[in-house]
Amino acid sequence: MKKVFKNPRNLAFLGLMLGITIILDMTPLGMIPLGAISATIIHIPTIITGIVLGPAAGLIMGTALGFVGWIHALTRPATILDPFFMNPLISVLPRIFIGVIAYFVYLGVTKLIEKKSVKSAVSTFIGGMAGSITNTILVFLMLYLIYAKELVEKAGMSFGVILVSVITTNAIAEAIISGLITMTVASAYFRYAKTQKT
Repeated sequence: MKKVFKNPRNLAFLGLMLGITIILDMTPLGMIPLGAISATIIHIPTIITGIVLGPAAGLIMGTALGFVGWIHALTRPATILDPFFMNPLISVLPRIFIGVIAYFVYLGVTKLIEKKSVKSAVSTFIGGMAGSITNTILVFLMLYLIYAKELVEKAGMSFGVILVSVITTNAIAEAIISGLITMTVASAYFRYAKTQKT
C-alpha cells in the first residue's frame, strides 16, 4: 500500500486508471459491440492496475469500480439487473477481488513459465482473463445467494439457464478481450518501467 502512494508514477497510473473507469462508465466506450451482444470492458482498468501495481492497488481500484457501478445503478438504471446492483453486496463486494485475484494468477503463471520471450505476454493475458472471470463468477454468486428468486421472476427463466446464457455469450467474449487488452497495456507498462530503471 505504501509503495503505491509513495511512488509518484504509481500514483499517477492509479489515478489514470480510475479516470478511465469513470469515462467508460459515463460513455458508450465501456461496451464493445460483438454482433448480437456487447462485452463490457469497464473492469479492465482494475485488472491492469492489480497486475501492474500489485494486490493493494488492485483492491483500491476494485473498490472504486464497485462504487462507480453502485452509483450508476442508483442514478442511471438501464437494465433489468440494475435494481439488484443498488445493493453494495452485488455492485461493490465482488469487484474488490478482481484486481487482487488477477495479480496472483498473473504472478503464479509468471513463476510457471521459464521462457522469457513469452512470459510477460502469456502471464498478463491469463491474469487479464482471470480478473474478468472473477468478476462474472462473484457477481453471479452474490446474485444467486441474495436475489435468485427475484432474478428468476424478472428474467422468466431458471437461474441455471441465465448463468449458461451469460457464460456462452458475454462472459467468454469479455474474458478474451480482457486478456488481450491487459496483455497489451501491462506488457507495455513493464517495458517502460524497465527502461526507467536503467
